[in-house]
Amino acid sequence: MTALANFEINIKACDQLLAMYSELRRSRGIGSRGSLGQKNQDLIWLPRSAVVAAISALDSYVHDVIYEQVPIVLTSSTEIPASLATAMAAVIPIKKPEDFQAARTVLASHNTLHELFGAFRRTKLEFASYQAPDKVIAAYSLIGKADVFDKVSDLWQGHDSSPEDIKDTLAKYVIRRNKIAHEADLEHSGTPRPMQSTYAAGCKTFVENLVIRLDKIVYPGSPS
Repeated sequence: MTALANFEINIKACDQLLAMYSELRRSRGIGSRGSLGQKNQDLIWLPRSAVVAAISALDSYVHDVIYEQVPIVLTSSTEIPASLATAMAAVIPIKKPEDFQAARTVLASHNTLHELFGAFRRTKLEFASYQAPDKVIAAYSLIGKADVFDKVSDLWQGHDSSPEDIKDTLAKYVIRRNKIAHEADLEHSGTPRPMQSTYAAGCKTFVENLVIRLDKIVYPGSPS
């Protein structure tokens, strides 16, 4: 399955969560818009969850691309990107005898680059978060796609489509996602921060548009 196909499966969670939100509002007789009221505050977790799902779908997509593309870059005949060379050099630094013991399995492998990438993936990539703009930039620099938001902007027509606009929009959604995931999305007063379903739907649409353009940059011949 391609990275984009997997993303399309993951992003559907947003639609399902927002559809559930609409149906529960209808069944409780509180209409499709407006305040939830104190008795229905539990419903706010559905659009919140849709925001988390959208950003997680982006994170998963970038991981999938990096997992596929880094081995290709490593085995290419051209010089690899400096950021990737730096990252790989840190995987098995040999400064002491015990470092060599740890590196010996990789060095003795019939496919050293494959083993080296496996160690890189296990120790670094799997723990990385590719959500905030600077993290996405760092990920794409590993595969030789520097200034990736400049390239995204070239493919994104209309208002608010400069590289800074796109990065700023993504950063705001990621900040909100982090508040939901780590701070219960509360105001300074301790009351729940409101969220309309249109905000969550906008987040999902933005992430879809971003991923479609990221996909065209790495896979220019794809039908995305």
